[in-house]
Amino acid sequence: MLHTDEKPTCPILDAPDNYHFEGRCEDCDVKTLSRLSLGQVEDRYYAGRTGQDQFEAYVYVWATLSPSGSGGGWRETPTDLNVRRIARKLLRARDFEIPAALEEPDDIREGE
Repeated sequence: MLHTDEKPTCPILDAPDNYHFEGRCEDCDVKTLSRLSLGQVEDRYYAGRTGQDQFEAYVYVWATLSPSGSGGGWRETPTDLNVRRIARKLLRARDFEIPAALEEPDDIREGE
């Protein structure tokens, strides 16, 4: 997958004729997800158009920002490093502040 850095590095991210296919460029996928509703993201996930890490990051961000709460433990800070990175990218894509819990040093090991 292209452009999996902490901050967006995709040179065509804001190009009007962006040709990165879904699942190919994390930066482009995050930009798309940042503009969708929870229902739209769920539909994409169940159709196989959004991966597990991106889905988990999205629902965490949605639950964290939602004034009405959430279900399924979505507000629990993710431990998976990829999910945490994608959540930070989603928040940055919409100019939201990164929660302190998500800004902790990424010394959490996957699977712990």
